[in-house]
Amino acid sequence: MVLGVVLSLPFAGLFLFKLYANQLVQQTEESLLAQAAIMAAVYAQSYEAAVENEAVSSDVEQGFAPTFPSLSMSSGILPQRPDASPMVDDPLPIYQDIGPELSHVASTAQTNTLAGYRFLDTHGNVIGGSAEIGLSLAHVKEVQRALDGENMSVARLRIRDTPEPALYSFSRGARVRVFVAAPVRSGDDIIGAVYISRTPNHIFRFLYGERFNLLKASLFVVISTSLIGFVFWRFITRPIHALIARTRTTGSNGQRWQPLEHYGTREIETLSLSFQSLTERLQSQQDALKTYTAHVTHELKSPLTAVKGSAELLAEEDMTTSQRAKFIENIARNTKRMEELLASMRAFSLADQNALTGEARLRDILQNLRSRFVPMVISASGADSALPIHTDTLRIILTHLLENALQHGATEVTLTASSDAVGASLTISDNGNGISDGNRDKVLTPFFTTRRAQGGTGMGLNIVTSTLEALEGTLTLLPTEKGTMFRISFNEETN
Repeated sequence: MVLGVVLSLPFAGLFLFKLYANQLVQQTEESLLAQAAIMAAVYAQSYEAAVENEAVSSDVEQGFAPTFPSLSMSSGILPQRPDASPMVDDPLPIYQDIGPELSHVASTAQTNTLAGYRFLDTHGNVIGGSAEIGLSLAHVKEVQRALDGENMSVARLRIRDTPEPALYSFSRGARVRVFVAAPVRSGDDIIGAVYISRTPNHIFRFLYGERFNLLKASLFVVISTSLIGFVFWRFITRPIHALIARTRTTGSNGQRWQPLEHYGTREIETLSLSFQSLTERLQSQQDALKTYTAHVTHELKSPLTAVKGSAELLAEEDMTTSQRAKFIENIARNTKRMEELLASMRAFSLADQNALTGEARLRDILQNLRSRFVPMVISASGADSALPIHTDTLRIILTHLLENALQHGATEVTLTASSDAVGASLTISDNGNGISDGNRDKVLTPFFTTRRAQGGTGMGLNIVTSTLEALEGTLTLLPTEKGTMFRISFNEETN
């Protein structure tokens, strides 16, 4: 649609004909004013030569009095010029003498200018020119003004002898004729007037005269529009359609995101990479959900089976009191196990909601942690370093990590925070039992725990990992000779 509008702009220019027609009218008026000044000078010279009066020569010093075009198509067009009428008084002999000479000048000039010339005496009689010689134009408004000493320009309606072409309806300039009447002076006296008229050049004649240039311009517009269209298609439309196709196919039948062959523009490349990152996160979440569902099913199946079996055995009448108490205890233990699993799963599902951004420092939560974990000695380094995480979120994460440390025999924990232009990090190290080499790759797996008999659910580290991922952070298990060391990193490479 945009290219169509661009391509149609030259054709929309047809509606600007009125504006350009007004310019053509003023150009015609300007030309007639110049011709009128010259013809008035010729008229005055012929008149002075005929009376042989050098005292009133046209060479007398006069100040400049330029006349500028003033016609406008919007100011109104006068009716057709009245026809000439018979003369009331015959011209003086001097006008009869110079009339043929002025007619010859008019005839010669008309060959090139196509203008109509009338030379009038002081009574408005046509004494020479290209037509209407021997008639009077004294009743014409602009002639009267010229004989009073004023230059007068008017646009009058033009009546064609033949039907007007339908195309001319776009331009009013084809239906007018410009008339200019100028006084002729000899010294301080007005001796007559020059009356010149011409039809302005209409825009269709101008366009025809410029047809080859217009053809070149049209070709340029078509070629440039085609090039713009190709650029849009090559660098915008095609990559966007390819991007749409990728979003439709990605995920169906397990198909993963495939990068585009051509991105077109840097912005589309950025958009594509954003889509790729989004689909990878969604795919990762989908895979995690499948794994999580499988683990949940497995973890809940054992206590449910135990509860179901105990309930069936309790229905037997010959069961002793001690046996019945044992099975009841078994039901209670497995029920508590399921409650702990459900609580852990709920905490895991709320990890994204608890991932709040902000700015936290260890000094703000250190006292709270020490009061909750009294058996452990908690020391901090870089307590004033700013971490890009909300204080409440940092407290939740450290609570999970410190609970794990306490459950695995830690008595001392060291928190080390640091931040610089590259990023921020927090290291948590303890002196507990540590993690065996065989379990290091499993500790971040959902529901993996070495304390199942003590009620461990294996979800603590997963809650921490999920929360940090929502904040674009990472949790890494670092090698250490004693105890366990985790590192939380924000916006930096993990070592």
